[in-house]
Amino acid sequence: MSQTLAAMAKKDAAETKKLAEQLLAQVKHEESNLVGPGGLNQLTKTVLETALEAEMTEKHDPAGRG
Repeated sequence: MSQTLAAMAKKDAAETKKLAEQLLAQVKHEESNLVGPGGLNQLTKTVLETALEAEMTEKHDPAGRG
């Protein structure tokens, strides 16, 4: 493994922060609210659903690769 776990964690943290900054910029651009209808609750729901779908696809690939 060419990267250490610490380096990978640091990279992941930086990517997560960048994603959060992009989401906040989008919210400001759209003049949306983070709280209330369509806010963090909807974002959390969407992230969890997307992650679950990706995991299910990976583990239960119809082509037999998972």
